[in-house]
Amino acid sequence: ERKKAIFSVIHGGTDVELRTKSLEYLTSLPWDGYAIGGSLGNGRDELKQLLGWMMPLFNENGRRDKCRHLLGIADLESVKNAVIHGVDSMDSSYPTKLARHGTLMTKEGLIRIKRGKHAKSYGIKIDEGCECLTCAHYDRAYLCHLFKANELLGLELATQHNIYFMNQLMSQMRIDILNGNI
Repeated sequence: ERKKAIFSVIHGGTDVELRTKSLEYLTSLPWDGYAIGGSLGNGRDELKQLLGWMMPLFNENGRRDKCRHLLGIADLESVKNAVIHGVDSMDSSYPTKLARHGTLMTKEGLIRIKRGKHAKSYGIKIDEGCECLTCAHYDRAYLCHLFKANELLGLELATQHNIYFMNQLMSQMRIDILNGNI
């Protein structure tokens, strides 16, 4: 009994003809799912365009019953757009990359914790209402201090927060899909 899935990776850049040929050929083979990879365009708008014309092709000829995975996307707007267009799963280093550079994800937008204005933000959570361990135990001032002092703990706490934030975002999107809101 095999416990791992094998996906094909559909390439072709933003070229409709090349990507369609790749999709047609690779979806004719017995893969467990389909990954959308390679060049996804130069920015959000090109990615949105690409998904707009390509994702409906996955609904043809029995392809809908297999997972569609988007490789290496980045920002939150692109994540939301991918889900709206029917992407089932995705991977991204975005939350951890942001954390390594001192940027924290919040419901109100990105926070650059190294900025001086956070140095005296005593008692202020990174993201109000967040229940991650970082927010439960540390405030913005402490994280600012850790980053300014080049303490590795700052990277770890920021990473924990961003991953928690992303998991909560995806959980909410899953609920929205099940409730017919997406």
